[in-house]
Amino acid sequence: MNTIKTVRLCPPKISAEHIKEKIVCIRAHRERIFETSMQLIGDKLIYHNYGQGGAGWTFLFGCVNESIRQFEQKINEMPNIKNKPICIIGAGCYGLLTAIILTQKGYSVRIVAKETETIASNKAAGFFFPRPRKSSTPGERAIFESRGMESYRIYKQIALGNHPFIKGGPKILPAYYGLDIDPGFAPYIQAGLVDAPQEVIIDFSSGKKYPAIEYQTIFINSSMLMKELNRLQNELRIPISMGTVENFLDVPELIIFNCAGLGARELTSDKRIVPVQGHLITLQNQSIQDLQYMINVKVVQLSPKGTPRDELIYFAPKEDGILGITFIRGQDSLAANHYEFERLLERCHDFFGTDT
Repeated sequence: MNTIKTVRLCPPKISAEHIKEKIVCIRAHRERIFETSMQLIGDKLIYHNYGQGGAGWTFLFGCVNESIRQFEQKINEMPNIKNKPICIIGAGCYGLLTAIILTQKGYSVRIVAKETETIASNKAAGFFFPRPRKSSTPGERAIFESRGMESYRIYKQIALGNHPFIKGGPKILPAYYGLDIDPGFAPYIQAGLVDAPQEVIIDFSSGKKYPAIEYQTIFINSSMLMKELNRLQNELRIPISMGTVENFLDVPELIIFNCAGLGARELTSDKRIVPVQGHLITLQNQSIQDLQYMINVKVVQLSPKGTPRDELIYFAPKEDGILGITFIRGQDSLAANHYEFERLLERCHDFFGTDT
């Protein structure tokens, strides 16, 4: 009989003096699957790359590379557009990475963005979570798989110090998932990208113990990666113009990469984009060297109406630690729901067994 391994973990400190900031972010989630396609509007070539909300960092490299492949395929068909200037809408991770790769390939690029600081790319917790949407078709599931696996290979390359221009951000860490959560790694295991997981008991020093599935997988330090992308944007002198694009025909360039995130909802009239509000809590005054793991579990908590419902607990060692998370569909307000923060802390105190 095999004995299930016990893994002893140090819980994060989450009393009041250890709370740094309470954050609300809005993710641009597109039903069934994200959009990576080319569209001709008038004489303009538009390359759409949006709708990954909730898994934006997960699919970053696969989606950006696919968008650029579509563009370069069109250049083969229309070589007269090769030296035309390019406009990229959005300065999140998708817009920045697209601009960097195109500039490195010799294209003349500029970015136009509504904002550059308070964007979802800076706020993400950092999980690589490649599972398709529940409503995705078989063909769409295949796209999730190919884009995700391409991204994962590049994240591993960065983590091992072998990427040609990105110097840091992701690392391979143990990730502990609840037994009822499937993160979507089966094809990655089959391809040899991720080791087969094992069932373990996670044991916090507080005395709380839980069965879990342990993976060794990528942690994406989103704030560090955004610093890397901003560094490269500055080194390559890629200009950013502040402003909002309301119509593609208002953009002087003939080639446009639409990485507008939530802004794509109005820009494209895409009714499948659903805003999803998330609540996150960043931590401080931690012994972060003792917190090099990730947690993703479901717990049952009473709703505001007093009925039990599944809630999520995320933990990742971003900076001094980050706790989450909520997925409130249809909510596009950045105004914090303070009750959601209270509920998040309540379930985290109970799960980790820490004092209030």
